[in-house]
Parts: sequence; C-alpha cells; structure tokens
Amino acid sequence: MLDKWQEILETLNRNKLRSFFTGFGVFWGIFMLIILLGLGSSFEGGALKSIDGFATNSCFFWTGRTSKPYKGFGTGRFWTMNNKDITQIKQKASALEYISPILFVNSFNKNVVNGQKTSTSDIRGVYPEHFDIERQDVLFGRLFNDRDDKTERKSCIIGKKVYETLFSETEDPIGKYIRVNGIYLQVVGVIRPKSHASISGDVENSVFIPFSTTQRLFGIGDVIYFIACTAKPGYDCATLEEQVTNILKANHDIAPDDTKGVGSVNVEKQFLTFSNFFLGVEALVWIVGIGSLLSGIIGIMNIMLVTVRERTREIGVRRALGASPRNILTQIMSESLLLTALAGFSGLFCGMILLEIVRAIMTMGPPEDSFFVPPFISISKAIIALSILCASGLLAGLLPAYRALQIKAIDAIRDE
Repeated sequence: MLDKWQEILETLNRNKLRSFFTGFGVFWGIFMLIILLGLGSSFEGGALKSIDGFATNSCFFWTGRTSKPYKGFGTGRFWTMNNKDITQIKQKASALEYISPILFVNSFNKNVVNGQKTSTSDIRGVYPEHFDIERQDVLFGRLFNDRDDKTERKSCIIGKKVYETLFSETEDPIGKYIRVNGIYLQVVGVIRPKSHASISGDVENSVFIPFSTTQRLFGIGDVIYFIACTAKPGYDCATLEEQVTNILKANHDIAPDDTKGVGSVNVEKQFLTFSNFFLGVEALVWIVGIGSLLSGIIGIMNIMLVTVRERTREIGVRRALGASPRNILTQIMSESLLLTALAGFSGLFCGMILLEIVRAIMTMGPPEDSFFVPPFISISKAIIALSILCASGLLAGLLPAYRALQIKAIDAIRDE
C-alpha cells in the first residue's frame, strides 16, 4: 500500500508544472464555492436579522373607500373602525392569536419635553399585545400590561433615541415624567427594536402610550386607525385575513365582494416570497460554485487521459506481469483522487481563512450598523462541499481508468 502511494506521488512530482495548473482549476472551483456560500449566508443572515422579532404570521388592516353600493349606501363611502370591531374580532375570529389596534397621534416640532430638553417624536397608542406582534428589547423598565390599558394610566414607553435626547447617559428614566403633546406622562420603559421591520415607523424615535389612554387624552374618541393581528399556530394568515375582513365588512355594511372597502396586507405571504428569493439565491450560488469546480474536474480528467496515453507501455508491462484490472483501476483513480483532494482541500482551507479574516474585520464594528452579518459556513454545507469534492475526484479518474483497462499488454509493447 505504501509503495503504491509513493509511486503516485512520484508520478505527480514528475510533472510538477502540469500537476499544479491542473489542480489549480479544482482549487479555484472549491475556493469560489466556499466564498460564494459565505457571502450568501452573510446576506441571508443580515436579512433575517433585520426581521428578527417581527411576527411573520401577521396581517394588518385599515379602512378604505367602498367600491360597490350596499344596503342603501353608495360607492366611495369612507368609514372608520372602532372599539366594537376589536371585541367582535376577538369573539369571532378563530384563527386570531394577538390583536392590537394602533392610533397615530398628530405630532409637531419638539412635541416631547423633559425640562430643557426636547425631542420631535412620533406618538402611538397601542395594546400590550402590540409588543407580541412587534417584539422589542427592553433597555429600562417594562412593557405595558393589561392594567395599564384598562385603567387608562398616564404612562408611556419611549424609544432609545428619545431617551438619549431627553435624559443624560447615566440617568434612570423610569418613573420620571415627560410632556408629550402638552400632556405629562410617566415613563415606564425604554425600548429598542429587535427587528428593522416595523409597523410603527421609527420605534427608537417614538413614544408609545396605552391605547385607551390615547383615545381619552388626545380626544380621538371611538376611532381606530389601524389593526395588527397574528394567527394562532396551526392557522395560516390567509385564513385570519379572510375572517377579520368579513367581520369588518359585516360590522360596517360593506358588500362582501367589495375588494377595496377594507385594506389589508398579509405579511406571511410577503415573507414566503422573501424566503423563496433566498432559496433561489442559494441555488444560484451552488450552480455557479459547482460549475467552477466542474471545469477544474474536467481539466483533471483530460490530464489523466494524457497521462494514461503517456504510460501505455508501463501499463502494458504491468498487465503482462499479471496486474489485475482492479490494480490498474485503483492506481489511476487514486492518482486522480489525490490530485483533486490536494487542490480541493487547499481551496477549502484558503476560502475558510479568507472568510475568517472578513468575519474578524466585520465583528470589530458595531453589529447593528451593518445590514450584513459576518460570513459563515454551516457544518452541513461544508460536509456537502467535501462530499462533492471527493465524488468529483473519483469521477475525474473514472474515464481515464476505463481507458487504461482497454490497453492490452501485447498491443502496448508493439505500439512502443
């Protein structure tokens, strides 16, 4: 066995330059595959990070203008959602898990004040369930609870930017009062969004107030601007969207076949499209990477065919001395596998080293400032790449080995 591998190494060493350039094709193919996989994972990981914490099984509703006459009402009628709609949806929508109405309070310049410090911020009225639909990192204090909303507490949750504008770096804002649109509210929490995706605008520059408090303090009355919902496990958003839409239409005398009276968006459908896009990107990466690797494998196959032709006499003598077809087959395929493995593992190693360098550079900066995450290769993808590499090495030697088996001892000696 040792003699056989020494002979293989001597054969490769005999044609160093040819072996190097032949192996470089495989090196470049596996190198590019690893780099492309790493970049793909960085892009996909960054995109998933941007929506981390956002309920992908959610849908949202708003009022539109009717497009069909119904029950004595004409077309073009504008209507408004109200608190009764929330009660009805909770009772009748079997697919519902969380629901939160949302109010958008008119803001003006420097509308949030703490002493001499001011901030121009958005103001939202929400249910406590809002933070189950759009999850947040709590930096100080807590989120709303049911008691805050039911008792109409004059409390608020502020975003990170609002906190940094109104308070000093070491100041604890919990329990302090700030003036929001002229009304004093007690700060109970400071938040930062887990996800870059948001239904509430810039969360870090927003002030959240209990929904019932918002309706009363800002004179909005029994009006809802926007409804956010999530589906229960086992239900898809399309079912929930249909149920809620039908309830709203029934409550406000909108024709069942009116497609414009109730505006809605199914986020689950959007995220499915999003996921399919990344599946396509990953498939493209594998196709391009394997294509590059295949070009190197074809180069090795051609060189091995040339090698078999150059060693016609040697193979003939071996056959004459009693070498079995299996020995000849093993010899040729082992040379092909060794050359592929040496070049391939070199490409794999260099690719991983380059990704680690890029990863180290990216981790030196603030992670939230970058859309991309540091590139990485999962264990499963690395195993698949290695499997493709080994299989390619064997396939590259298959045709040359078959040609070698066709050589007859007497013909080889006569040919020389």
